Amino acid sequence: MSNNPLTLAKFRAAFPAFRAAKYPDAAVQSRLALGDLFFGEDVWRDPVVRHHAIGLYTAHFLSIGGKDACGAYSGAGSATGLIASKSVDGASVSYDNSATAEAGAGLWNSTVFGQELYKLMRIYGAGAVQI
Repeated sequence: MSNNPLTLAKFRAAFPAFRAAKYPDAAVQSRLALGDLFFGEDVWRDPVVRHHAIGLYTAHFLSIGGKDACGAYSGAGSATGLIASKSVDGASVSYDNSATAEAGAGLWNSTVFGQELYKLMRIYGAGAVQI
C-alpha cells in the first residue's frame, strides 16, 4: 500500500457514475487497492496523475465487470464508435470502433476509461510496465 492511496470518497467524487447504489464499496475498494499496487509511486510520481490513473483503472474494470463484479450494471463508460450497420426488424446495430480504438490496446479499448488510461500509460512513460 502506498503512502497516498486514492480513497473511496475521492474516487466517487471524481467518477460519479460509480455511485454506491450500483457499485458497492467493497467492489470499488478492491479495485482501488489493486490500482494502488499497480501504479506505484516510483513511476507515477505526480499524485494527481497517479490518482487519476488509479481512478481510470478502477472505473475501467468496474465497467467491464458489470453485475458479476459489483452486483449491478450501469453501462458506464462503454466504448462505442460510429454506427456501421443497423437492422430494423431484428433490432440489430453494430459499431465501427476503429476511429476511437487505440492500436494494440486490447482490453483497454473496451471502455472509454481504459482508452484514456492506455494513452496516459504511453504518454506518462509507463508503457513498458505490465499491469
